[in-house]
Amino acid sequence: MPQYELNLRDYVRIFRRRRAMIIFTFILVLAGSIFFSKEQAPFYEAVTTVKLEERKTVAGLLTEWIVYSPGDMMESETQLIRGNEIMKKTAIKMGMISADSDEQQINQAIGKIVGMVKAEREGTTNIIRIIASADNAQFAIETANTVASVYIEENLLGKTLQARSARQFIQEQLAALDERLKEKEETLKKLSEETNNISLAAPMQEKLTELQFELSSILQKYTERHPSVIELRERIAELQKQTKGLSGEDLNYARLFREVEADKRLYSLLKEKLEEARITEAQKVGDISVVNPAVTASIVAGPNKTFGILVSGILGIVLGFAFALIIESLDTSIATIEDVESIMKVPVLGVIPSVMMGEELKSKRSFLKNFRKRVLHKQNTELEERYVRLLLQYNPTSPVAEAYRNVHTNLKLDQSRKTLLITSAGPREGKSTCLTNLGLAIAQTGIKTLIISADIRRPVIAKAFGIKREPGLTEVLLGMVPFDEAVRNVTDYMLGSMDFDQIKQTPGLDNLWLLTSGQLPFNPAKILESKEFERLNDELREKFDLVIYDSPPVLPVTDASIMASKMDMVIMIYEIGRTSRDALLRAKTQLDAVGAKICGVILNQTRNETDVDVLYPYYYKYRYYREEPEKKSVAKNKVAV
Repeated sequence: MPQYELNLRDYVRIFRRRRAMIIFTFILVLAGSIFFSKEQAPFYEAVTTVKLEERKTVAGLLTEWIVYSPGDMMESETQLIRGNEIMKKTAIKMGMISADSDEQQINQAIGKIVGMVKAEREGTTNIIRIIASADNAQFAIETANTVASVYIEENLLGKTLQARSARQFIQEQLAALDERLKEKEETLKKLSEETNNISLAAPMQEKLTELQFELSSILQKYTERHPSVIELRERIAELQKQTKGLSGEDLNYARLFREVEADKRLYSLLKEKLEEARITEAQKVGDISVVNPAVTASIVAGPNKTFGILVSGILGIVLGFAFALIIESLDTSIATIEDVESIMKVPVLGVIPSVMMGEELKSKRSFLKNFRKRVLHKQNTELEERYVRLLLQYNPTSPVAEAYRNVHTNLKLDQSRKTLLITSAGPREGKSTCLTNLGLAIAQTGIKTLIISADIRRPVIAKAFGIKREPGLTEVLLGMVPFDEAVRNVTDYMLGSMDFDQIKQTPGLDNLWLLTSGQLPFNPAKILESKEFERLNDELREKFDLVIYDSPPVLPVTDASIMASKMDMVIMIYEIGRTSRDALLRAKTQLDAVGAKICGVILNQTRNETDVDVLYPYYYKYRYYREEPEKKSVAKNKVAV
């Protein structure tokens, strides 16, 4: 990636360059969303409604009369329904666990039931809706009804325990009160037998107390001079005189008499409460009843599948573009023409698009072979290799042919620039293909051109022209064969294995000579740096208008560096996306170190996702080149060079 802030044009380039990844991610996310939305099982809900009566207990505890209960009772009950105790008993009743299950199994069952069940109050009523959700309708119905049943049982059990506690409490109080009452009655009996007229003390004391209360009440309305107040004070004074004559035993008797009477009234009340508590405990009537049991389960309206798929599609595009940006940031290759020129400090002589195979070649390969080639990355056939390397003879009106002619124009050949070395930083960047097609483009203009297969490690040019590799450059340099016997021309091509029926009747081959590699020597570098090579190079300058040398890549071996210093021009082939910028810079530095005259770079195998079609839109959109009518339909089968 270039080391500057991305603009809109960069984003468009990244999108077009990585569109396959973006489309693949989009399809993958969208297909996954569609698959899971279809595979998602329907969800069911069953509802049981219960009614909670307001507690009006007659036989509750005595303290229940003054108990203050803060909070909302209905809200408390909705939370109680989802409590652990009710959930546990529900799980046991439904057979999910047993009473002997371990704690882990119990907790798992409780968690499952809690996740399925929710309780909510219905408006402002005293009705609670118990809702059970499950992927099975019958299971949802069973769960809702079981929870309601357990809730009612728990409520009834709680009420029964409360009534039992109240009964036991009242019985204990009655027993204690009965003992105390018996003791006081015995004491009163003894005092009555020992003192005469002691029974008068109690009534007099009670009468005196009543008069004093009455006086207090009247004084709130009248003054001391009111006749009623004066009369009450006289009666109170008279009773006080009478009680002064009574002994301390008389007063004690009166006090005990009042206590006995109070205990009798309390005993009577407790007896009544005890009977009510016994009735409540025995009647088995709870405060909760089922209003509508769950008999059917309705399908829950799930999320909008169409909206979900739409969101997934948008997410797929976003993720795809994010992945594209990540891969682009990790890509160390040079992506645009401006970057190449900025880094290499040499001009870009031309951009060579990917080669499109003709319909006639496509028909000679079966569908299975096409599939294996695309998916398994099989090597091109000999016919395909020849078509690509001699494209200017097979399809001279194609955009690729025009691209090579454009390179020829940018070279600006003259008498001082007659020897040209074509190389690349690494292997498989298409240097040999560019060499043969550029040689044909130049030869078609009438220039006497010689191609030398100086890559004597992995030569391919002889095979492309359908001729034998020997004798060649190696034999000429070793003095085994003179140059005139080793060089080949159009006559040799016609006698070789080339299919001239498919070659267009265009000039070029008659102006193109070829010196093959010959035998593969043990030490190619020693042969190329010999005096014989320099002598041959000088001799060929006089015989030909242009001599083009093929060479191995710069970085793996030293052959290109040895030859580059002896050439008038050096062209580097760079395939975008194959070689890193660091490798390209190292190759250029290595050539600069030996004094090579690098005249430019050719960008090979460019595709529409690069900036080529942005810089030169007329080249692809308007097709400013001659095209024969019968070749307007071209198969879109790209061939890797």
